[in-house]
Amino acid sequence: MINKFSLSQVLLALAIAFLAFSLINVANKIPEVVSVIDKTSPQVDAIIDEITLIREEVKLVRLLVAKQTPDVLAKVESTLPVIKQVIAESERYSSQLPIALDQIEKLAENVQQLRISLPSIFQRIDAVVDATNNTTTEVALWRPHSREYLTEIALSRENIPQYLRQVDRIIVDAKSIGQEASSGIVSGFFKGVISLPFEVVSGLTNIVDSDSLSAKNLTAADVGLLQEKVIALLTNENQAKVVWQSNENDNKGTIIKGKLIRKNQQNCHYLTFNNYFSQEKETLKQLMCLDSKGLWQVM
Repeated sequence: MINKFSLSQVLLALAIAFLAFSLINVANKIPEVVSVIDKTSPQVDAIIDEITLIREEVKLVRLLVAKQTPDVLAKVESTLPVIKQVIAESERYSSQLPIALDQIEKLAENVQQLRISLPSIFQRIDAVVDATNNTTTEVALWRPHSREYLTEIALSRENIPQYLRQVDRIIVDAKSIGQEASSGIVSGFFKGVISLPFEVVSGLTNIVDSDSLSAKNLTAADVGLLQEKVIALLTNENQAKVVWQSNENDNKGTIIKGKLIRKNQQNCHYLTFNNYFSQEKETLKQLMCLDSKGLWQVM
């Protein structure tokens, strides 16, 4: 009994000694803990301040959200009809899908038929190519003849001004040609079909100088068109310039009317002709006067 009591006392003493040792160690660590707490105290204060600011901002955000929520809800409500319309349109498009699919199937059938018809189409294309080759061969055979024809045409154009001068003299002297001459048909036959009466045309026979470059390059139809434009310009007091353009070639030009003057007791105008042909230009001037019969004559 005495031994047991002594052992328990020893164990109790050891426990008390260990507890004292532990308390001493804890007491030794307390200054360090206090130092660390002192160092972290400013940071904790800063964190507390930040939390306070965050709480204030959260309050402001809540107030702002509370204010804007009715507007947002109103906008959402206003968009609901649009959303419903979009849904209705989507449903309508969905209802059209079967029709579109049927059309796509028909298109696929047409494509298949086209594929079946392609061989015959290619045969027709080959036939067209063969015909084109034959045409090209014939054109190649005609080219030498065409060059000869062009040479003949060029020679004929060189002689046309001389023929025109001879025809002009014939027309002026042909007073008894008949009723058809008064409508300009004879003059139209030689100078290109024009609508001017014979008496008017006879006064314009020398409107293009026979020695000019224009006489060598203008065609009979060009001269006829030139005569018509001259009469239209002279009979219109409010017009000072006309433009003419051939329908058969690139020949063109302008006619400018000068001021009214008196010469030999007649009303006269100087006309300036700017003629363009074969990448060339020529300017001619003619005096036109109104005779006692009311017809314009080249002076």
